[in-house]
Amino acid sequence: MHHVKKNIKKIVDDGDIKEMEDLSDILDEVIITIYNYDEKLAKKYEMELYRMAYGDVLSKEMAEEIVSKMQPYHEKWDMEETRQIQEQYGLEYIRPTDFYVVMNQGFNDFRDIFDDNIDLYVKYTRDFIEDEDAKEGKVFLYFTYIPR
Repeated sequence: MHHVKKNIKKIVDDGDIKEMEDLSDILDEVIITIYNYDEKLAKKYEMELYRMAYGDVLSKEMAEEIVSKMQPYHEKWDMEETRQIQEQYGLEYIRPTDFYVVMNQGFNDFRDIFDDNIDLYVKYTRDFIEDEDAKEGKVFLYFTYIPR
């Protein structure tokens, strides 16, 4: 057991695609097995692997799942609608998944304050994402680690 890291390093260093695919299959089986005993730990490992592969960036699927769980309204605008809003306001430089999630979060959390004023939702979304005090990947970190 003490040689696991050493063996994995050798497989990666050798660069043999077939061996790396086999390693991936083994890792997948291990995480599935962990799910049967400790789902929280398995999800933690799954998220760590995701972050290693993609960084602190929400995938479209992750974004849609996050929005589907928002309370009390869930999705107000779909991904295409928020992309159109981004274009209208000249905010295409913001990652579309981030904009989609934060716009919907704004609606779910501030509906009573912002009412139907789209300008307020857009300003809130822009300011939340462009927060100068925040780390890179703020939206990913906030929405994958903060909500219940």
